[in-house]
Amino acid sequence: MKGFRMGNRIARQNADAARAIIFVFCMIAFFLCRDTAAQTIASESREEQPAEKVFKNIQVLKGMRAGDLQGAMSFIASSLNVDCDFCHRQDFSQDVTKEKRRAREMILLVRQINQQAFQGKDTVNCFTCHQGHQEPISLAPISPPPPRLPKAETVATGTPPGVSLPGVTEVLEHYTQALGGQAALNDVKTRIIRTQPLNGQNSESKTVLYQKAPQKVLLISESPTYSLWVGFDGKRAWAQDSEHSYWGLLNTPQRNSIMRDSELYQGSRIGSQYSNVKVTGKERIGERETYIIAGTSPEQTSEEFFFDVQSGLLLRRHILEQTVFGGFQIQADFDDYREVGGVKMPFIVRWSSPGGAWGTKISLKILGVRQNEPIGDDKFDGPPPKSP
Repeated sequence: MKGFRMGNRIARQNADAARAIIFVFCMIAFFLCRDTAAQTIASESREEQPAEKVFKNIQVLKGMRAGDLQGAMSFIASSLNVDCDFCHRQDFSQDVTKEKRRAREMILLVRQINQQAFQGKDTVNCFTCHQGHQEPISLAPISPPPPRLPKAETVATGTPPGVSLPGVTEVLEHYTQALGGQAALNDVKTRIIRTQPLNGQNSESKTVLYQKAPQKVLLISESPTYSLWVGFDGKRAWAQDSEHSYWGLLNTPQRNSIMRDSELYQGSRIGSQYSNVKVTGKERIGERETYIIAGTSPEQTSEEFFFDVQSGLLLRRHILEQTVFGGFQIQADFDDYREVGGVKMPFIVRWSSPGGAWGTKISLKILGVRQNEPIGDDKFDGPPPKSP
């Protein structure tokens, strides 16, 4: 994921371990902008403020929520398969590259096309022409890409017409039983999870996830030179690092990510908190056949969950974040389910997103799990106080 190579400028000057910590969390994109923020705005309302009041030198994106800026930048980066170095230098507020000036022109052009030809809908965007290249694609390839399915068929890929599908309740009950049963799941009140990147690098870093029902979570990453804390106390999401580069601002994808991390098991909120929930079809993942449950999260992300037809276990979670330019995809694949205290958990999670994008986690493996240890509510209120 090239976007993370920009990461935190301070972390880049430190050891490689510090950069990897940031890479793990999906909480990092706005470290890049720490020197461009207008520090006078109250931290509690920064996400809802217009972008030009929080960041310097915002020109064509005036009026956008500050919390939506990172999602917009991720969409542009992934559409061109570039990272932030392509347009920016260390001080993001400076206009020192022709690419940044050109990007402003293209944003205005796309807006004009959509307004005049598509009734203001985000039909045309960066990817329409660039398709993962720095230069727009102006010639059709000699070998055309595979034809797209009609819209009516894309939802239920691989499901022949007339084949009956189980109901949502049936699929979710099979999943619950596969994990160990509702009683066993209800018995898990707290969980402490130690992880490391799946590639095994940066062994000096320590990553711990604390979870407590209902919906409290704290993510801590530490190395000899850098620390990061990201949490949700049931009402408020927050983030802070040892360099104090967050100033309390979480962008929308980061906030949504920490809300998902509050789930004691993946998809635990589907039946109670998601809207428009339905079984949309079947799809094969490798050698496994899956049922697809689609719905809209409380954070207003469109999501699909792929449940193994035979085992009932969740194999994949597909997340569609909405940006001001269009949808942005994030995908997690789950593997190596093991039983811990009567409940099964995936010990390997592989994260994927379009190339060049910020905002997704690195693939990881679980090193250890402890359940039902006492965790005080104040653990999730904020980072630990600085040592005198």
